[in-house]
Parts: sequence; C-alpha cells; structure tokens
Amino acid sequence: MRLALDSGDGMNAVLVDESRRMSGRGAWLHPDAACFATAVKRRAFGRAFRAQADPSAVAQWFEAQEAGPARNPPRNRPT
Repeated sequence: MRLALDSGDGMNAVLVDESRRMSGRGAWLHPDAACFATAVKRRAFGRAFRAQADPSAVAQWFEAQEAGPARNPPRNRPT
C-alpha cells in the first residue's frame, strides 16, 4: 500500500493513500500490521519521507481494518 505525508497544521502525518493519487513523496509498505510495527520500530518513516513523520493515522487505519466493516444495527421489525 502507498503511504504519503500530509504536512497540514504544522505536523507531518503519514496517511494511507488508498487512491495512490496524493502529491509528494510516497512510501510503500506491505498491508500487514507486522510490517507496520517493524517500520515503526526501525523509524523507517522518517527516513522514507526525509522528515519527521507521525504514523498514528496509519495505526488507526490498521485498527479499523482489523475491526472489520461496520455492522448495521438490527432493525425493529413490525409485528
């Protein structure tokens, strides 16, 4: 999956670029939580983007993927 750096609000946030269309320097990562954990441990995002980078948005993306799709609440059926 492609990751891109968003420099909004004075902070550099790493975002998942699902459409692969975000401008700027990108980095590629296997869509696997273990690969992400290894990249964080090795501080790979700072080197890949050549800037300080906060990967917390990518961590949230992985958490959402693990949770699965949002389920619709059961509807009350008329009796």
